[in-house]
Amino acid sequence: MNQDQTTAEKDLEELREAVLDDWLTVTSNVTDALRDIQQTVSWRVTRPLRAAKTFSRKVDEVGVVPAGRLAAVEVARRLGRR
Repeated sequence: MNQDQTTAEKDLEELREAVLDDWLTVTSNVTDALRDIQQTVSWRVTRPLRAAKTFSRKVDEVGVVPAGRLAAVEVARRLGRR
């Protein structure tokens, strides 16, 4: 292996590490921002409205009875009964 290849490989590894560090920083910042949003009063207050909207969309897709069954399964899962 010649000196140019060794230098190029080292430079490439440093670049990969820099990109990974940047990616980790960005994803951490986005995660923190999302958590901050989800902890606001308005986010918690509107949670039932978002759930109703999701259910309404599912009713449009599969019908009332199947959507109701899916909702029941989801409630049971969240309550730890499944």
